[in-house]
Amino acid sequence: MSDPFSGALADALILTALALTVLMATAVVLTRNPARQAVVLSGYGMVLGVLFLILQAPDVAMSQIGVGTVVVPLIVVLALHATRRHREGGDTGEEDGHPGPGHDGGPDRKDEGADEGEGGDSGTDAASGAARGDAR
Repeated sequence: MSDPFSGALADALILTALALTVLMATAVVLTRNPARQAVVLSGYGMVLGVLFLILQAPDVAMSQIGVGTVVVPLIVVLALHATRRHREGGDTGEEDGHPGPGHDGGPDRKDEGADEGEGGDSGTDAASGAARGDAR
């Protein structure tokens, strides 16, 4: 009994799938718009899943199609949406007239007297205040 995945036709199918994989990987790298790149990444995941199927790894192919075609591009698109919404001021609380912490022009200080040496270790508080200022 001969193996159906041997011979010239099988080799041609594998080479075609490999060439398509290389083309899709190149398309992912060359796509500049992150939203479009997520769509191309989804296509690349599908092509990779087909390659795994041709190479007789159906369990790996199913995982690749599920994760590489659906989950990863979905996470990328959701992250892009959240980043754009954050940049446009959607999550800062500015819609309801309250700018939120740190937006009054002054530093956020919970203990105003600690920096002036009124009890406690003022050096530690000054250092943490400087660290908070650097973090913004």
